[in-house]
Amino acid sequence: MSPDGAAVRALKDRLERHPSATAVLQEHCSVPIRVVRLSVGEQPSQETLRLLEVSDPQQVRTRHVQLLCGDVPLSDAWNWYVPERLTDDMNHLLETTDTPFGKAVSKTNFHRQRLETRFPDNTTGIVLENRAVLRRASDNAPISLVVEDYLPGALKPQP
Repeated sequence: MSPDGAAVRALKDRLERHPSATAVLQEHCSVPIRVVRLSVGEQPSQETLRLLEVSDPQQVRTRHVQLLCGDVPLSDAWNWYVPERLTDDMNHLLETTDTPFGKAVSKTNFHRQRLETRFPDNTTGIVLENRAVLRRASDNAPISLVVEDYLPGALKPQP
């Protein structure tokens, strides 16, 4: 069964109005969004380094998580981020807890520079994919490249 196009467009519109995807997903989840860390095995690409305005892969950390409402998966997200552009407290949260990325770095007052929105075909299990650079408000420095794959559970309110 293919996801409802209107529901996908509504999700896309909500995501475009808010810099934090987690906050958008939380609006339709009656319990706190749960973050599950997934394995990370790859180095950042040259394109990732270019978008983050760094030259050395060692300047970038990678975080791969799945966001769930209860046991319902809502999204799968990759964050490539530059720790030196975050506070020690933010880095500690990202490295040692399951705090959502947007919540951990919220004091940067970041905004989202959208790069691409895709609607993968139904065989992928992904209803919407967003690519964006998150930029720190104080100086517009890129703090993260994020790729978010939204799953069917993100299209409807969860109990």
